[in-house]
Amino acid sequence: MNIKIEATLREKGKKSDLNNYRRKGFIPAVIYGEGKVGINILLNKIDFMKNYKKSIGEVAFFDFDLSGKKISTFIKEKQVHPVSRDFVHIDFMELHKGTTITLEVPLHYKGIAEGTKEGGALEILHHTLEISCLPKDIPDEIEIDVTNLKIGDSIHFREIELSEGVTSSMTEATTLVAVRAPKKEEVVEEVEAIEGATTEGEATEGEAETSEPDAAE
Repeated sequence: MNIKIEATLREKGKKSDLNNYRRKGFIPAVIYGEGKVGINILLNKIDFMKNYKKSIGEVAFFDFDLSGKKISTFIKEKQVHPVSRDFVHIDFMELHKGTTITLEVPLHYKGIAEGTKEGGALEILHHTLEISCLPKDIPDEIEIDVTNLKIGDSIHFREIELSEGVTSSMTEATTLVAVRAPKKEEVVEEVEAIEGATTEGEATEGEAETSEPDAAE
């Protein structure tokens, strides 16, 4: 997915300057290129977030037109406010046709796991995968079929076949998805509750009987 983004050039500023931009409704950002000095820009927060939300769950490229120069990028890193979760800074990386890039692509889990029909729960441990490849080889997503998974089964990274030209540094033994056994619930039978109540009642009566002689004296 390619998304056109409007941006304004800005001077490299101090922390106070960046906070001032944020208060005015902008997100400070930088576009980095191979062996180039970063380009400092401002993004309209409302407009950018509208476009960003369209890209969630997909591989997205953000296209800028800065002073007549068109630049195609992807998000390399984003900083998020710890409380509001708003974006406070974004690093974009420029795409170059012959240069390998590293980015995250979504993992799409296909099918209904057999184990879930027996009461098991499908647990997805990874929703994305970090890969490295040339821009022309970037997959839209990586599909994983979970249909044959029974309770106790799992799929590891080593079982995933990546397309030609695509690599990943993920450890081969990493579990991507698994079907867990249903949790056992402790059931207290009504009979046990009744027996417990009877025992308590008998003890109370015994105490009452032993107290009668004292009362007579």
